[in-house]
Amino acid sequence: MQILRSGAALGVALALAVPAVVQAAEPSYTTIFDGTATGSDASFDKWAFAGGGAVALQADGTMRSSGGFGMRWYTVKPFGDVSLKVDYRDARGSAPGNSNGGVLVRFPDPRVPAAETPASWSYDWKGASGPFPPAKQYAGEPGCQRAVPSVLPPDWAPAWVPVVCGEEVQINDSPDVGAPDPRKTGSIYGFADLDATRSGADVRSGQVGTWHTMEIRTVGQQYTVLVDGKVINQWDGAVPMRFPDRGLGDPPTMARQLAQGYIGLQAHGDGDTIDYRDVRVKELSAAPKNTVAPAVTGDGFTGRALTCTPGTWANVAADQAYVVEWLRSNAPVSDAPTDAEMGTVKAGSGASYTPTAADLGKVVWCRVSATNAEGGTTWATAAAPAITFASDVPGTVGGSVGATLSLTLGTPASFGAFTPGVEREYTASTDATVVSTAGDATLSVADTGSNPGQLVNGAFTLPLPLTGLGVVKTWTGPTTNEVVPVTFKQLIRSTDALRTGSYTKTLTFTLSTTMP
Repeated sequence: MQILRSGAALGVALALAVPAVVQAAEPSYTTIFDGTATGSDASFDKWAFAGGGAVALQADGTMRSSGGFGMRWYTVKPFGDVSLKVDYRDARGSAPGNSNGGVLVRFPDPRVPAAETPASWSYDWKGASGPFPPAKQYAGEPGCQRAVPSVLPPDWAPAWVPVVCGEEVQINDSPDVGAPDPRKTGSIYGFADLDATRSGADVRSGQVGTWHTMEIRTVGQQYTVLVDGKVINQWDGAVPMRFPDRGLGDPPTMARQLAQGYIGLQAHGDGDTIDYRDVRVKELSAAPKNTVAPAVTGDGFTGRALTCTPGTWANVAADQAYVVEWLRSNAPVSDAPTDAEMGTVKAGSGASYTPTAADLGKVVWCRVSATNAEGGTTWATAAAPAITFASDVPGTVGGSVGATLSLTLGTPASFGAFTPGVEREYTASTDATVVSTAGDATLSVADTGSNPGQLVNGAFTLPLPLTGLGVVKTWTGPTTNEVVPVTFKQLIRSTDALRTGSYTKTLTFTLSTTMP
């Protein structure tokens, strides 16, 4: 929407001969304009006109804009969080150029006199992670409905309420990048503007007369705009921002924090002919909610990947898919920057992003969006570390380890006193402390003396052999100061003859390897 004075008078609101053309309701949506003249809450007569020009009912059940600046708005009720869908087409026919219009949302009742509306506003901004101003309490005046410029024609004043209090989602599929209006379809007018490429207007500009579907998902102050099913814009109206100065005193976002508002369709000016049809809404009651914020990991050096994790969400499916986008913005220059001052551009998508030289001096951040089965879309953000130029040069650092096989034995194993005439199995234990730097190792115990495996007392030996000899433990890698228990057992039968004295045997503990 660009201000263009027009000499056109009020357009004809309704031709009574128009036949009722009822458009079928989309499942789970409520139709609020179905093409009929009267008879239901979806009929044309529930849409009041304000301003100049006209938005008139046509014989085919569409509304058509013409003439000067004005709007047709739905009077039955205001809406809060919704998915709003509107079919539109550029109806210039063979006339050169492209038409301009818009969908108006979240504005207060324009019938209320400005003198009866708040004289001032206040807003408590909590802050957010990203290129946004710090938390702050804002206040100002006038209230948004008192900000309608006095230079406007009196009949324009009600139609200007959405401009100063709500938001206009632009319809302008012209391919030009300059005059008469560089803001293309899907722009949140003045606050989140799209050029022809980002909008897709460069493609749609050649489709005059073709119907397109615009969807506007509004949850809280977050706006997601789709055209023909493709997301083309996302904007958070909770962020403190100024409207770009055009000398009309447009209020900032801080003065527009309405939780609900009315819906309108814009007439823009002479030569602008937009057709609208099948306006339907789905009221959202359980949109996705971020409960633990996303986070960016990485050191912020150019050439090294950053990773964005989505955080934790409520009102989403267990296997919820998240859309992660990486954006690059200027650092905040004020406590309420303009869209141009923020200069946000998309840098990448997906869970990871590798900063480049283009990110130096900028704020890089990720936006994690979730859309649930109800159709609500919300998002949360996380700022990356400050991006720093890095030049990586390989270097080495290291040390060496000498071949080591070390075995230290603990207190000698002792069975204690054997009791003659009583059958019993005796147990003796010790510890072996192992250090090995080898690729493998084996700890074993062997009896390499006379009478192998039997305890000896002078010329006498125990009848039964000692158990616990052989392999104690193996390793497939190095180990350090590992304490390994070693256990021996000796069975004494009730008929075994035992000689007074000590039965002993010197055993050999061996730590060996095939991979030093």
